[in-house]
Amino acid sequence: MKEVAKAAGVSASTVCRALNSNPQIPEATRERVQAVADELGYSPDPLLSAFASRRRGRKLDTEITTIGYLTNFSTRDEWRDNPFYQACYAGVEERAKRMGYHVEHFWLGESGMNAERLSRILYHRGILGLCVAPQPHVREPLALDWERFSAVTVGYSVMSPILHRSSAHHFHAIQEVISRLYSRGYKRVGLCLFADTSRRVDELWLSGALLAQEHRLSLDGGNDGHGFETKTFLFNDSTLSQVPDWCAREKLDAVISDNLVVMHTLEKAGVSIPGELAFATLNWEDGHPEIAGIDQRGGSIGAAAIDMLIGQIQRGERGLPEVPLTTMVEGAWVDGASVPIK
Repeated sequence: MKEVAKAAGVSASTVCRALNSNPQIPEATRERVQAVADELGYSPDPLLSAFASRRRGRKLDTEITTIGYLTNFSTRDEWRDNPFYQACYAGVEERAKRMGYHVEHFWLGESGMNAERLSRILYHRGILGLCVAPQPHVREPLALDWERFSAVTVGYSVMSPILHRSSAHHFHAIQEVISRLYSRGYKRVGLCLFADTSRRVDELWLSGALLAQEHRLSLDGGNDGHGFETKTFLFNDSTLSQVPDWCAREKLDAVISDNLVVMHTLEKAGVSIPGELAFATLNWEDGHPEIAGIDQRGGSIGAAAIDMLIGQIQRGERGLPEVPLTTMVEGAWVDGASVPIK
């Protein structure tokens, strides 16, 4: 730190504050000091920093026990409007707290922020662990300086780079929903998804529905599924209005989607649910208990991400994984009035 101070022409205490992004230090000075530290190859010893903080009588929470939670939506808190994302974050916070860590939210959309600058800020603060939240743009590269961190992501929206991840078991979920519908007497079932949502789950819901359509899964343990049909329709904002006509054309008796916008579009077109069509969701919410479907257990998905991340931190594993691992959390079927027995 003294070498950085000498090269930057400032005091060691200024270096300490600048590397911790202390707002008392002018931004230009902070960036200059951080650039010099990078050039000289300075890196804090997080374990020593944590120990020193405790010796000086500071609070027990130190930067080494801080986990950065990274979001990248158009506004800082847009992601909080999504109940599933909220549930995942709650799971992240709760599990981190139980393990002696705390979570700090970082938004890549902050004024003047970019991946390179955020990497420097996190690194010089001694933050080792990053949990990357679901991103708004599927498969868009995220170019942080990954070699400096242990990292995990939630879901499949981040595919460049490939990190360790936790996710719902989407393939099992769609199979479970189709099985439940079949057992209740439904014979013509349609999966109706936003095309972007299908990509966001790595096409796994679509894959399960296509498998059922192709092979007529043995849904009752002996019957070959004779007479059972599944259909699929991927739509976008401009083709959402075609959903009611598609359902009528395919003579469906049940519809599966992850988004209630499909149900509302059908109802707006005069379709009675569950009178004319049953409706099941792949993303059940406790705010709509009347809608049957799969509870993805977002809290457990977030907790699983933290378990993976803390394991990496404690084992000293930094950088992109040579063998990326995925932890899949099984969802749970929740009954509701929208899927009555025929």
